[in-house]
Amino acid sequence: MYRTPYLVFKSARLESEWSGGGTQKGVGLHPALYVVVLAAAHWHYRTLGKPAELTCLLRTPEEQKAIYPDRRDFRSPHEFGRAADLRTLGLSPETSRLWEEWLNLTFSYRGKAGARTALVHEVHGLGEHLHLQIGPQEAAPKMPESFVLHSVT
Repeated sequence: MYRTPYLVFKSARLESEWSGGGTQKGVGLHPALYVVVLAAAHWHYRTLGKPAELTCLLRTPEEQKAIYPDRRDFRSPHEFGRAADLRTLGLSPETSRLWEEWLNLTFSYRGKAGARTALVHEVHGLGEHLHLQIGPQEAAPKMPESFVLHSVT
Protein backbone atom coordinates (compact mmCIF):
# COMPACT_ATOMS: atom_id res chain seq x y z
CA MET A 1 0.00 0.00 0.00
CA TYR A 2 0.97 3.62 -0.37
CA ARG A 3 3.77 4.78 1.97
CA THR A 4 3.83 8.43 2.95
CA PRO A 5 6.23 10.78 4.75
CA TYR A 6 3.20 12.38 6.44
CA LEU A 7 2.37 9.37 8.62
CA VAL A 8 4.22 7.25 11.20
CA PHE A 9 2.95 4.17 13.01
CA LYS A 10 2.82 3.48 16.75
CA SER A 11 3.56 -0.22 16.16
CA ALA A 12 4.62 -2.76 13.56
CA ARG A 13 1.12 -4.25 13.75
CA LEU A 14 -0.40 -0.93 12.62
CA GLU A 15 2.07 -0.57 9.77
CA SER A 16 1.24 -4.10 8.66
CA GLU A 17 -2.52 -3.43 8.81
CA TRP A 18 -2.05 -0.22 6.80
CA SER A 19 0.33 -1.72 4.24
CA GLY A 20 -1.60 -4.95 3.86
CA GLY A 21 -4.97 -3.28 3.55
CA GLY A 22 -6.08 -4.84 6.82
CA THR A 23 -5.72 -8.46 7.80
CA GLN A 24 -7.44 -8.77 11.19
CA LYS A 25 -9.52 -11.98 10.79
CA GLY A 26 -10.24 -11.18 7.16
CA VAL A 27 -11.36 -7.59 7.79
CA GLY A 28 -10.05 -5.11 5.24
CA LEU A 29 -9.59 -1.36 5.56
CA HIS A 30 -12.23 0.70 3.79
CA PRO A 31 -10.73 2.47 0.73
CA ALA A 32 -12.11 5.85 1.86
CA LEU A 33 -10.31 5.47 5.21
CA TYR A 34 -6.97 5.78 3.42
CA VAL A 35 -8.12 9.05 1.84
CA VAL A 36 -9.27 10.57 5.14
CA VAL A 37 -6.21 9.41 7.11
CA LEU A 38 -3.79 10.68 4.45
CA ALA A 39 -5.59 14.04 4.28
CA ALA A 40 -5.48 14.31 8.09
CA ALA A 41 -1.78 13.41 8.11
CA HIS A 42 -1.05 15.95 5.37
CA TRP A 43 -2.88 18.70 7.33
CA HIS A 44 -0.88 17.74 10.45
CA TYR A 45 2.41 17.89 8.54
CA ARG A 46 1.64 21.24 6.88
CA THR A 47 0.51 22.73 10.19
CA LEU A 48 3.14 21.30 12.55
CA GLY A 49 6.02 20.29 10.27
CA LYS A 50 6.05 16.66 11.41
CA PRO A 51 4.18 13.44 10.57
CA ALA A 52 0.97 12.42 12.32
CA GLU A 53 1.15 9.23 14.38
CA LEU A 54 -1.37 6.47 13.73
CA THR A 55 -2.27 4.74 17.02
CA CYS A 56 -5.16 2.41 16.09
CA LEU A 57 -6.69 0.86 12.97
CA LEU A 58 -8.31 -2.55 13.29
CA ARG A 59 -9.68 -3.80 16.58
CA THR A 60 -10.83 -7.31 17.47
CA PRO A 61 -14.12 -7.83 19.36
CA GLU A 62 -12.01 -8.85 22.37
CA GLU A 63 -10.00 -5.61 22.23
CA GLN A 64 -13.24 -3.65 21.89
CA LYS A 65 -14.71 -5.31 25.02
CA ALA A 66 -11.53 -4.56 26.98
CA ILE A 67 -11.80 -0.84 26.12
CA TYR A 68 -15.56 -0.65 26.72
CA PRO A 69 -16.22 -3.31 29.43
CA ASP A 70 -19.47 -1.61 30.50
CA ARG A 71 -20.83 -1.50 26.92
CA ARG A 72 -20.54 -5.13 25.79
CA ASP A 73 -22.93 -4.65 22.84
CA PHE A 74 -21.20 -1.51 21.52
CA ARG A 75 -19.53 -2.17 18.19
CA SER A 76 -16.79 0.10 16.89
CA PRO A 77 -16.07 1.03 13.27
CA HIS A 78 -12.51 -0.11 14.11
CA GLU A 79 -13.86 -3.68 14.08
CA PHE A 80 -15.01 -3.26 10.48
CA GLY A 81 -11.98 -1.47 8.99
CA ARG A 82 -13.77 1.89 8.96
CA ALA A 83 -11.87 3.82 11.66
CA ALA A 84 -8.42 5.09 12.60
CA ASP A 85 -7.00 7.01 15.55
CA LEU A 86 -4.26 9.64 15.37
CA ARG A 87 -2.27 10.95 18.34
CA THR A 88 -3.07 14.45 19.63
CA LEU A 89 -0.51 14.39 22.46
CA GLY A 90 1.54 17.58 22.27
CA LEU A 91 -1.06 19.50 20.29
CA SER A 92 -2.73 22.52 21.83
CA PRO A 93 -6.49 22.17 22.38
CA GLU A 94 -6.98 24.86 19.72
CA THR A 95 -4.87 22.98 17.15
CA SER A 96 -6.73 19.72 17.90
CA ARG A 97 -10.06 21.51 17.49
CA LEU A 98 -8.97 23.08 14.18
CA TRP A 99 -7.78 19.69 12.89
CA GLU A 100 -11.11 18.09 13.78
CA GLU A 101 -13.07 21.00 12.30
CA TRP A 102 -11.15 20.95 9.01
CA LEU A 103 -11.71 17.22 8.57
CA ASN A 104 -15.44 17.48 9.27
CA LEU A 105 -15.79 20.35 6.80
CA THR A 106 -13.82 18.42 4.18
CA PHE A 107 -15.31 14.92 4.60
CA SER A 108 -18.98 14.36 5.33
CA TYR A 109 -20.03 11.26 7.24
CA ARG A 110 -22.28 9.01 5.16
CA GLY A 111 -24.48 7.11 7.55
CA LYS A 112 -26.09 7.78 10.90
CA ALA A 113 -27.51 11.31 11.20
CA GLY A 114 -25.49 13.50 13.55
CA ALA A 115 -22.34 11.38 13.32
CA ARG A 116 -19.09 13.02 12.21
CA THR A 117 -16.04 11.87 10.33
CA ALA A 118 -13.62 13.31 12.92
CA LEU A 119 -13.89 13.53 16.69
CA VAL A 120 -11.25 14.54 19.23
CA HIS A 121 -12.06 12.61 22.39
CA GLU A 122 -10.68 10.68 25.35
CA VAL A 123 -11.79 7.14 26.21
CA HIS A 124 -11.51 5.59 29.69
CA GLY A 125 -8.20 7.22 30.58
CA LEU A 126 -6.44 5.96 27.45
CA GLY A 127 -5.63 9.49 26.33
CA GLU A 128 -7.12 12.04 23.99
CA HIS A 129 -6.84 11.28 20.28
CA LEU A 130 -8.38 12.15 16.93
CA HIS A 131 -10.84 9.43 15.93
CA LEU A 132 -11.56 9.21 12.19
CA GLN A 133 -14.40 7.11 10.81
CA ILE A 134 -16.02 6.22 7.53
CA GLY A 135 -19.80 5.88 7.46
CA PRO A 136 -21.50 2.60 6.57
CA GLN A 137 -23.09 4.18 3.49
CA GLU A 138 -19.75 5.23 1.98
CA ALA A 139 -19.01 3.60 -1.39
CA ALA A 140 -16.39 0.85 -1.23
CA PRO A 141 -14.79 0.20 -4.63
CA LYS A 142 -12.16 -2.51 -4.97
CA MET A 143 -8.71 -1.31 -3.93
CA PRO A 144 -6.06 -1.07 -6.68
CA GLU A 145 -2.85 -3.07 -6.39
CA SER A 146 -0.91 0.19 -6.25
CA PHE A 147 -1.57 3.90 -6.29
CA VAL A 148 1.37 4.35 -8.66
CA LEU A 149 0.12 4.79 -12.20
CA HIS A 150 2.15 3.39 -15.07
CA SER A 151 1.98 4.98 -18.49
CA VAL A 152 0.91 2.80 -21.36
CA THR A 153 3.29 3.61 -24.22
